[in-house]
Amino acid sequence: MRASFASFPLVVALVLGGGACREASPAQSPDREARRPPLTEREAYRPPADSILTVAQVEAFLKVRDATIRSYSSPGARAPLEGEEGISRATLARAAEMRAARQLAVPPEEYLWVRERILEAEAASITAKLNADVLALLEKTLASLRTRRLAAPDDASRQLLDGQIASFEAEAVRVRREAGEKEPEAVRANLMLLGPWRQRISATSDELVELAAAAALPQPPK
Repeated sequence: MRASFASFPLVVALVLGGGACREASPAQSPDREARRPPLTEREAYRPPADSILTVAQVEAFLKVRDATIRSYSSPGARAPLEGEEGISRATLARAAEMRAARQLAVPPEEYLWVRERILEAEAASITAKLNADVLALLEKTLASLRTRRLAAPDDASRQLLDGQIASFEAEAVRVRREAGEKEPEAVRANLMLLGPWRQRISATSDELVELAAAAALPQPPK
């Protein structure tokens, strides 16, 4: 299913923490390495072949999101760690999520995979709504054009309106066809699974956007 136009605000919110990044420089100080929880076998995460999320993964994702949000209020949260100086706001936001994931013993690779599956599902939901809105607008426009044609004063006006009607009808057919295209089974399954958490996921995404933006602002002198 493809969107006909417009951007996806929720997707943008989810993506703000995105972008490939390294969350620390190769030269880590010994004391920082000592504080990092040891890697586990789960850190080398292998996604399932069916690409379908589990309840446990969604709950872990939200715990990481909540911990990331809390980290912005902790002392020094606005200051980049060693190796993070000069990188973008989006990259810093991603690094904060990765640190929160490690602190909760959630493998970062798995967290990022879950994040991508959530992004896919939300994009599919927004696209479906967008297509429905476009179709509603097209039907309203066609109804108006047909009414105007009935009241057209001459053949030239009717011919002009006939052309416009044909154009909008063709567009409606195209949008219906695209709206009828099924998403992959995994995306549909994940969208159904995410139902109870979608509002909370959206809220945490919005809050992270605001916090990341605030953290990027120059701080007033003390």
